[in-house]
Order: sequence, then structure tokens, then C-alpha cells
Amino acid sequence: MNSLPKAMNRIPDYPQFTALGFEHKAFFDQAFRKFPPRISEFTFTNLFSWREAFNYEVSILEEAVILRSGVGQPARFLQPIGAAESAKIIGRVLGDTKGFFMRIPEETVGFLKKDSRFKVEEDRNNWDYLYLFSDLLNLSGRKYDGKRNQIKKFKSEHDYAYVDINVSEAALILEFEEAWCAVKDCQHVEGLDNERRTLHQIIAHFTDFGVRAGAIKVGGKIRAVAIAEALNTDTLVMHILKADPALSGLYQVMLNDFLAAQDKRFKYVNLEQDLGIAGLRASKQSYHPCGMIKKYTISLKN
Repeated sequence: MNSLPKAMNRIPDYPQFTALGFEHKAFFDQAFRKFPPRISEFTFTNLFSWREAFNYEVSILEEAVILRSGVGQPARFLQPIGAAESAKIIGRVLGDTKGFFMRIPEETVGFLKKDSRFKVEEDRNNWDYLYLFSDLLNLSGRKYDGKRNQIKKFKSEHDYAYVDINVSEAALILEFEEAWCAVKDCQHVEGLDNERRTLHQIIAHFTDFGVRAGAIKVGGKIRAVAIAEALNTDTLVMHILKADPALSGLYQVMLNDFLAAQDKRFKYVNLEQDLGIAGLRASKQSYHPCGMIKKYTISLKN
């Protein structure tokens, strides 16, 4: 039977928690290889980069990693990672804390629904959008006519270049981010400000995280960026995908050119969630996902 990596000495036993730190990277990388995730939250890049926004803490309970968010009350936890029985682990933690587990994937919920202790609620705003890599790359068929037309129009109007971003150029992404945030007023929008901080973390640990990054340059300046990594053996998860909103069609070109430069071993692309934002939902739906990675919130019934 699979078990967690042995590097547990830096992670305390439940109910004690310690702040998630970079020293935990090797442990989480091994854990995710042993227990391949499907939800976009479960890469160390994502967890570490968002740790300040969510105040992530970590503990070990039996053969499971417990991730707690220290933001807000009641206590919030992510899907346990490991071979331990999920219902047993979740039941104990909820009994101790009266909190809730969030972003629980459908395959786990199937077992929990059979347990009368648990209240199971859909978390539609955090469902991940899953696409066939070949669909997003080739944009074949009538359903993608609009995307192909947007790309064709942009290319006919602009002299541009796609470039892979390596560690020596990664800081240039932050220059683009500041310009993008000036337009979007990030400092007054909590979600966008947190995302900006997250991007700074990704760039600071660019080589360590092993992410893939690309950019579109127009007039010699970066006007769009994409950052992704392997979520599991067949899925590429997109962490960052942004384009200058003043350039129509640039977003579509950025996504298409970025995927064209990636390893074709991937079968799927995960474009993460829409957070309940109407425009973002419409945009993600317009690319015709092949499926949704459904997530749920779990709490104890009263």
C-alpha cells in the first residue's frame, strides 16, 4: 500500500500545526507523485504561492497530510492527502474543530455521501475547467470559429513574437504585471492584489518550482503572459494567463501559442476555476471544456 514520504520530521502530528514553508517542498512533491491530484489547488507551487493569502498550515494525522487555512472562522481545511481513510480523517477533524473541508473532489465525496454524519454542498464557483489539450491547440470545428477569427485578426494587425521565458527573463513578467494591475486597479481589489503577490512568489522561486512560462511581445514589450506546470502525468494546469485588455485577440493568441510550445504528452489542460465571476465563467465556457472537476464543501450535520 502506498504511504506518505518519510520526511515527516518537519511536520508535526495533529492536532499541532506548523506554517507551510519552502522546506516542505520535497515532501509535498513526493506526496503528489504518490497520490496524483486532479484539483488545481494541489501543486506545491500553488499552495506555497498562496500561503500568505490563506495562511496555510500543515499537520500529519495517521497517514494523511492535513492542510488548514488560518484565515477566517470556522476553521477551514483542504482535502487530506494520503492513503488514510478520508471519512475517518475528515470526521475526526470536523469533530474536533466544528469547521469545514473545502475543495473536496468528487471521487472523495462519493464515499462521504454514504456517511450520515456529513453535510455535502456543491462549490460550483471553484470547479475546475478541464479541456482536451488537442481542442485548445487545434481549435478545430465550427464551435471554435470565433476563436480562430480572433487569432487571425490579431495576427493580421500586429507584429508580435512568442517567447519562452527562462529564469533570466522571469522578472520581466513582473513589469507586465504592474502595468496590467495599473489598468485593473489591483491594489483596491483583494483577489487581484493577492494574485499579484502570488505571481511575485512564483517568479522568486521560478527555477525551484519548475514552471513553464511564455510571453507575447508586441513592439518589443511583454503584453501577455502564461505560466503553467504539470498537475499530474496527463494534465497541464494553468496558473497564470493574462493579456493586455487593450489588444483584442491577444488572450486567445497567448493561450494558443503557449500550448503549441508545450510537451504534447499532456492530454488535458486545467484552466482552474471561475470564482463565480460572470465574465470569467463565460470566457472559460466559450472554450468548450470536456469536463468539470467538481468540488464540494464538507461539514458536520447539526
